[in-house]
Amino acid sequence: MTRVLYLRHFLLLGAFSVALAVISRLHLLSNLDASFALYGALHAAALVLSLGTRPSGWRQCLFIVIAAALCNMTLHLGIWVMHFLGRLPDNIGLYTALGVTAWVGAVTYGISIRLWGIRRLKPRSLALIGLGCALATYAAFLSLGHFHSLGRWWLPMLWWFAFSGGLWYHDRRP
Repeated sequence: MTRVLYLRHFLLLGAFSVALAVISRLHLLSNLDASFALYGALHAAALVLSLGTRPSGWRQCLFIVIAAALCNMTLHLGIWVMHFLGRLPDNIGLYTALGVTAWVGAVTYGISIRLWGIRRLKPRSLALIGLGCALATYAAFLSLGHFHSLGRWWLPMLWWFAFSGGLWYHDRRP
C-alpha cells in the first residue's frame, strides 16, 4: 500500500476548500452535476497528490475521473432516495436521504481507494468512515440552516475532512 502524507493531504484539502468558497461566492458553478463532480475530483486529486509514491499519470487521472463520477452518482442517488422518502413527516425523508447518500458515497469511494491499491480498508473501517461522513453531512446541513453565509461549499468540505480524518485514524490504529 502506498503511504499517504497526511499533512500535505490536509493542506491541499484546506486550499481546495478556500477555492470552493471563492467559486461559490462568485457563482461560477451553478450546475449541481458539475459541482458534485468537482467535489469528488478535488478530494481525489488531494489524495493522489499526497501519496508518498505516485502511480502512473494515467492511473492518477483515471482515479480522479472515477471519484468525480462516484460523487455525481451519489448526488443522483440522493435525489432518487429523496423522491421516495420526501413525503415522510418533519423532514425525516430529507435527513434519511442525506445520511444514506453520504454513507454510501463514502463507502463506494473507500472501495475504489481499496481497489486502486491506495489503502487496504476493511469493511468495518469503511462503515465507520461512512458513519463519520454521514454525521459530518448532518452537521454541515444543520449549520447551514443557522449560518447562511457559509454557502454550499461547506457540505463537501466537512465531508472531505471527515473522510480523510477516518483514513488518517485507520492508518494510525495498530
